[in-house]
Amino acid sequence: MTKDHFIFDMDGVIVDSEPAHKEILKKVFEELSLDFSDAYHQTLVGMAAIPMWEKIKLDFDIETNARELMNFHKEFLFIEMDAQSVEAVPGVLDFLQQLKTLDFRISLASSSSIKLIEQFINNLEITSYFDYLVSGENVVRSKPNPDIFLKVADNYKVDPARFLVIEDSRNGVKAAKAAGMTCIGFRNVNSGNQDLSSADIIVDSFAELTSEKIKQLAT
Repeated sequence: MTKDHFIFDMDGVIVDSEPAHKEILKKVFEELSLDFSDAYHQTLVGMAAIPMWEKIKLDFDIETNARELMNFHKEFLFIEMDAQSVEAVPGVLDFLQQLKTLDFRISLASSSSIKLIEQFINNLEITSYFDYLVSGENVVRSKPNPDIFLKVADNYKVDPARFLVIEDSRNGVKAAKAAGMTCIGFRNVNSGNQDLSSADIIVDSFAELTSEKIKQLAT
């Protein structure tokens, strides 16, 4: 089946925001007197807020409600993120234009809140590229479950097999494959040592995704 739809993850794929997310979460852990490590943080990359805090609550045996923990995190997030300098991932803006030239329909599916998604997308002035912006807030189950990608397919009313997805996290790749979509694993060093082995191909930069390569993946 020909693939003519493309879904982007946001953090680590469109914006190089994972270092900022990591620093903010580290501060939240310090406020909660929890031990923070790079290895543990990597297990959280790609997860939506509530499932992430449910996992943290369970792992650290915290009595506080997961939603309260999430809200505490969000307060830090929106204050601190304004002070952070978050840039577009190198090559992504040209790649968006390349996909438009190839007549792909493009959407975004991110575990981040819709407020943060809109903030980043508006700042980069790329809103017009996307048909749909779907947040982890819009689905019940977070990545690595396929719900967020199936939500995008449902919005278009087309078969999930018609989609290419680009993801930088283990959770995201597993979600895309579980949705029955073709997945490009994007190795971003700032996303940590993510296991992308389930992806159909793995790239280290957008320069590798030539028009010829995309056409091959789409057929």
